[in-house]
Amino acid sequence: MSGTENNEQPDLETHIVPVQFTGTSASHEALDVEPSSKLKRTGIVALSIVLFFTVLIVVFVLPRYVQTTPEPEVVTASDEKGIERVAEDESPPSPAETFEPAAAAELRRANQAQLEHALALVAGLEDRHVGLWAADEFDQARRNIELGEKAYREHRYDEARNYYEQATTTLTAIEARVDTVITEAVDDGFLQIESRDSTAAKKAFEFALNIDPDHAQATKGLARAQTLDQVLALINEAEGYEQLNDLPAALTRYHEAIELDAEAPGASSAISRIKRVQLDTEFRRRMSAGFAAFEANKDTAAKAAFEHAKKLKPNASEVNEALAQVNNRILANKISNHLSAAIAFEKQEKWVEAGKEFRAAVALDTDLNGAANSAKNADRRAKLDRQLNSMIGRPHRLSTDSVHTEAQAVLARARAMPNPGPRLQRQITSLDRAIVIARTPISVTLISDNATDVTLYKVGQLGQFERQSVSIIPGRYVVVGRRDGFRDVRVEFDVSPDHQGAQITVQCEQKLAFGS
Repeated sequence: MSGTENNEQPDLETHIVPVQFTGTSASHEALDVEPSSKLKRTGIVALSIVLFFTVLIVVFVLPRYVQTTPEPEVVTASDEKGIERVAEDESPPSPAETFEPAAAAELRRANQAQLEHALALVAGLEDRHVGLWAADEFDQARRNIELGEKAYREHRYDEARNYYEQATTTLTAIEARVDTVITEAVDDGFLQIESRDSTAAKKAFEFALNIDPDHAQATKGLARAQTLDQVLALINEAEGYEQLNDLPAALTRYHEAIELDAEAPGASSAISRIKRVQLDTEFRRRMSAGFAAFEANKDTAAKAAFEHAKKLKPNASEVNEALAQVNNRILANKISNHLSAAIAFEKQEKWVEAGKEFRAAVALDTDLNGAANSAKNADRRAKLDRQLNSMIGRPHRLSTDSVHTEAQAVLARARAMPNPGPRLQRQITSLDRAIVIARTPISVTLISDNATDVTLYKVGQLGQFERQSVSIIPGRYVVVGRRDGFRDVRVEFDVSPDHQGAQITVQCEQKLAFGS
């Protein structure tokens, strides 16, 4: 009663309700488990929360109102996991440690914090189906928690702390292995796909998804594993078509396999291989067609075939050599055609056309010095041809001294041309005759009224007369008549050998009005 008189609180004992665990020790190689649902995980988390608050009430609330005396625990021989518990006929527990009330309360709080941490790790690992991949270690950790609980109820707080710490260390180590376990399972799944074992691949990915349902690689791998048998059937069919040399059908099957699985084993490399074979076949076909056309002097068709082959294999030396060959011959033919046309125009003395053809040949091959000189010669002959035609076509201009001098110079150049053709010879003859005629006087009769004063430009004033003959060289002339009281008259006329004995009337007949 002295404790009451001193107003001291007695050291109250706290009982912790044992935590029951569930789980399994099977490994992922032995089990084929579907990924757990979100509902199941939610239930586990909720149960852990309820358990957590129950422990808090038991540890911190009940001791304030209830004073209990520790009694021996009566437990069955083993729990559902086969873990031996303390029974009535076992040796009595270690004597409780003696602590001051404040120290005991502090130890209880420390034990409770350790327990909470351990229980949180347990809940998290159970959510990740720890029983599939670390059952033995997990069971040992749970046993340590149970032993810690027993020690706690018996006020052996240091011993309880050791058990909790052992459990926490084990659970933390297990938790640290989660990513490694998942990675190894996923890697194994993809290895099984490469080995074409769909069953083993599914099992590996499903195992990983049981631990982490949202794992992206495991989800992708499971999808591939689920279509693997169908993909393999398509690949086998494609390989059969390949052996039969039915490459289009083989390609179709390989593409169908890739549509199901973009990483279908061997499909991409097979497609590349078939396309190379098809390309080589088409390349050889085009080259053969090109050489056949080349041999038949069908250069256009040969070039088209070689250019198609070049599109298939741009860097192939044989196609570049073939194209060079056919292009050289095409170029040589074009040059030859231009030169042949130029020579033909030369023979026809069509110098403008000949010059164009020579220049076209030089444009294709600048080393054609002979063609370049021929083009210049054609241009000179074309110019001479224009000059000759101009003077021959307008002979009246030859009466002018400057034009007459120029005509004689042009005629001299024309006569100096070697090997003149028929056209040039005709031009020389025509111009020579025109020059002579231009200087040969022609008789022209002027008729007047014996009252008009007549002036013939280039000749002089002729005065008044009724009829007068003058001899003048061919050309264009102007005669003017003047008479007082009458309007002046002006007459222009041409004199040419074709108009011998021409008569020109010049007389003023229109009287002017008075005062005008």
